[in-house]
Amino acid sequence: MEIYLDPLVEGWTEENVIYELILREGYGLSSEFSLDSGINTNRIWIVTDPDKGQRFLVCLDDKIMEDSILRYARLDKDTTFICRDVALDDETAANLALQCRLKTI
Repeated sequence: MEIYLDPLVEGWTEENVIYELILREGYGLSSEFSLDSGINTNRIWIVTDPDKGQRFLVCLDDKIMEDSILRYARLDKDTTFICRDVALDDETAANLALQCRLKTI
């Protein structure tokens, strides 16, 4: 059962996962992503599609730090935040779902 806990295969890279998410979310291949330097406890990527003017946030860390994410200024009801399911405990997932559109992989 442990092999089904995390869908990411051995040897995955953040860039490869982000490119896959760009396609799954329906963003164009011209989408850009950059690491947000405004937070230092989790690595949060900002993905922007310049053609559509849309964006979403991605965190692929092993653990989401609740105190930093809940105070993260870029999260609002219109923002999609994607992270690994194994990185969330139930309380953090519930709090994030109230703050933004939460999706997990």
